Amino acid sequence: MTLRSRVISIVTVLVVVGVGLASLAAYRVTQRELVQETDRFLVTRAEELADGQRQPPPNPRDDRNGDDRDDRDDRDDKADDVKLASDPDALSQTIDRNGDITATSGQDLPVNDADRAVAAGAPSVIRDLTLDASPYRMITAPDPAGAVQVARDVSATADVLEGLRVRLGVIAVVVACLAALLGWLLMRRTTQPLEDLTAATERVTRTRDLTPLDLDRSDEVGRLADSFDRMLGALALSRDQQQRLVQDAAHELRTPLTSLRANIELLDRVRSLPEDDLDALLGGLNDELAELTALFDELIQLASEADDASPAQDFDLAEVVDDAVERFRRRTGRQVTIVTEPTPVRGNPTQLERAVTNLLGNADKFSPSGEPIDVALADRAVVVRDRGPGIANEDREHVFDRFYRSSAARSEPGSGLGLAIVRQIAEQHGGTVTVSEAPGGGAAVGFTVG
Repeated sequence: MTLRSRVISIVTVLVVVGVGLASLAAYRVTQRELVQETDRFLVTRAEELADGQRQPPPNPRDDRNGDDRDDRDDRDDKADDVKLASDPDALSQTIDRNGDITATSGQDLPVNDADRAVAAGAPSVIRDLTLDASPYRMITAPDPAGAVQVARDVSATADVLEGLRVRLGVIAVVVACLAALLGWLLMRRTTQPLEDLTAATERVTRTRDLTPLDLDRSDEVGRLADSFDRMLGALALSRDQQQRLVQDAAHELRTPLTSLRANIELLDRVRSLPEDDLDALLGGLNDELAELTALFDELIQLASEADDASPAQDFDLAEVVDDAVERFRRRTGRQVTIVTEPTPVRGNPTQLERAVTNLLGNADKFSPSGEPIDVALADRAVVVRDRGPGIANEDREHVFDRFYRSSAARSEPGSGLGLAIVRQIAEQHGGTVTVSEAPGGGAAVGFTVG
């Protein structure tokens, strides 16, 4: 079931339940009011008969003892003073204290134990009964001679309630249909942007087109579309970066592979070479293999840094810089001066240590042998200074690009990925890279963290 169908079903059910409860409440209130109106009529009529304000039932059954006859004579005397008569809108009947019928208006009313109890002095009772297949409501009220009973035909009330049930049922059905229709119209309007978004995602999947959706909306769907656009932008950037990396790597790999192929072909053609020429040829092969190995290592580093999703942690960047410098000293024997200050950061210490190591390797490549390398950490910035020829102004904005090597550095070993890795790590930690001319000569290359 679709989202639209589920929402329409829920709305329809809620409306039907609401209308049903309202209809039931209206029916119960109407039913109670009609019953109360009938009961008020019965109570009033019974009181009028008991007090002699109306004539008693005209058909006496038999003569009772003198007391009963005297009581009826008293009621007849009272009736002579009023003009009200026993009306045909209700049946009336009197019973003595034993529960026997003494007079009736034409049709005997049933007498049960509750009625006899009233004749013996209990409070009035009202109940429903059926006479000649017609519904009646009857009251039995105390009377000086026993009790008086009044019954009223409530067929009209039942017909009213039946008509009310039919009308409320029709209203419920009509309202349910209208609710379903309105729910469908509302959900069609509401879910249309979602359908557009779904169509756009299917288009992306089908065509690999990462063009943003640009849905101009300010509601929740618009925010979802904006998030989707940002995701598409990130995917497009990642794809472009991958394509550039592959193209640049192919370009860089072409030269050493060509040299390797030429040297191997030469060895295949010439079976015997002078020892010096053979040593030079093998040395060239080893250099090319070393360059290829370094290139592959840096490509792996670049890809692993981009995909590293290690959880961030809090640490002191000064300790990371100290560890990187110490390992660099042991590996190269190069003199390194270091000045740091405590710098609490949150991020990936392994990545930042690799960034420092790459800066040290870059400085070692361009610094004269025996010259020290300076490392400083201050104001959340790591700067490594060499004593080399420096970096030309036109090259400074490109030194952190992948595979970029200035004309002065093309004769040096390396693939041009070391500083690109530094920039990637710095950006992942909310920072930037810096390059400038060092005081007294050389270059000062570094990065900041956010």
